Amino acid sequence: MALPQSTISRACRSITDFVGLGLDASTNSIRMMMGLPGDAAPGQSDNDHRVNLFFYRIEPSGFFGDIRSDEIWRLRLHCLITTFGVAEDSVSAGENDLRLLGEVVRLFHEQPVLDPLDLNGEQVRMQVVFNTLGLEEINNLWSTQGDVTYRPSVAYEFSLVPVIPREPFRGSPMVAMTGSEARGRMDARHAAFTGTAQPPEVLARSVDTAWEDWAPAICLVHNSQCAQSLSFALGSSELAAFSPEVWIAGEAGSAVTLLWEVWDSSLGWRREGATLVTTAGSPLLDPEQVGAATTVSIAMPFTDHSGQAVLYAQRSYTRGSDGATLTVRSNPLLINLYQVTP
Repeated sequence: MALPQSTISRACRSITDFVGLGLDASTNSIRMMMGLPGDAAPGQSDNDHRVNLFFYRIEPSGFFGDIRSDEIWRLRLHCLITTFGVAEDSVSAGENDLRLLGEVVRLFHEQPVLDPLDLNGEQVRMQVVFNTLGLEEINNLWSTQGDVTYRPSVAYEFSLVPVIPREPFRGSPMVAMTGSEARGRMDARHAAFTGTAQPPEVLARSVDTAWEDWAPAICLVHNSQCAQSLSFALGSSELAAFSPEVWIAGEAGSAVTLLWEVWDSSLGWRREGATLVTTAGSPLLDPEQVGAATTVSIAMPFTDHSGQAVLYAQRSYTRGSDGATLTVRSNPLLINLYQVTP
């Protein structure tokens, strides 16, 4: 029975498949391999070219050093790519080594960021970085491969690859308001909070639509005021009468999509609720001009239990440099629903 796949093995396989597709391996009699270079060396009777990917070092990303054991950990993969050409017609095996190796270098030069890869629901785009190996490191790598003669090789770093726990951390609720309170007695530190809590202030903002990657700016219009965070008690008349009205700033007439992410203590963060395709208004979002704001309505994702709902506006655009389609997202708007203590 085959061993189960891991996120590391799937990432390495996707890199190998990318190289094989770029070399048109099936048409050109190229055998793609993943493992030790010594195991990939062809025998005297073999007549197919071989390209081997040897993932020889795995190291931490250098970021996120204080993550929890149930949070995603990210790694860097170091890979030695070796070509084993065979002689055919008037082309020597050595020249075919270089033909294959040159194509590998071209592939990663043309696409230094690989296509998105879905790993257990986590979208990953690995960056490719060329590594220069010194003579000592080359000697250390090949001295472990038995009697196999050194072959032309290149080394790359692929990052970042996630290690995803079986039961990943579901995330914490967002902060809806902040406040402070000073007390003169240490024994009162666990008493109920009696200070004043304030939601984040909405500041005037102008979206610079001259840039192709401009992101929308949004706010909620509630009681003739702009808000980024609102809180409602479950079952209250205020919640029953509430319907989110969203002011969207961006390039006038540009398509944007409103979407929800929700959180509760049992399931954590997830995409849920209605989405709405609409258009941005003017580039300016100014709380002083809220009376003239053009808003759009969107239904709440839930109102029957405590939790949080975060609203975003996102837009897609085609990057002029390479034709890639990318998505950018606005600032979040938070709605907090809480249960009143009896």
